Amino acid sequence: MKSATIFTLLFVIAAFAAIMSALSCTHKPDLQDVPEICFESEVLPIFLNNCALSGCHDGSGEPDLVLDSYTNIIKGIKAGDPNDSEIYKSITKTSGEDKMPPDQPLSTDNRTIIRLWIEQGAKETTCP
Repeated sequence: MKSATIFTLLFVIAAFAAIMSALSCTHKPDLQDVPEICFESEVLPIFLNNCALSGCHDGSGEPDLVLDSYTNIIKGIKAGDPNDSEIYKSITKTSGEDKMPPDQPLSTDNRTIIRLWIEQGAKETTCP
């Protein structure tokens, strides 16, 4: 086999592997496979422990955006669409004034819980 043919074959194999790898990274799980996120026990504690702190979003620091209850949190959420939810956009920003929390970003697990909750409809669920 000529070296040009071998080179071409290796290039095609490498390109195919790269494309398959890139496609596998963008796989999004079916929401039906994900257990329902419970607002009361999973989502609300994230907001209470990271956002609704004294001087922040508890009403004393940012009176227009209080994050201490479902009624207040849902004002910044578009159910079913995290990318169009102001609160979700703030907690996933990596820089700028709108990045929240400003000093210590939420963990990946906490951001994922909030994203899944929004994608599942941002329901006010109470779980056992």
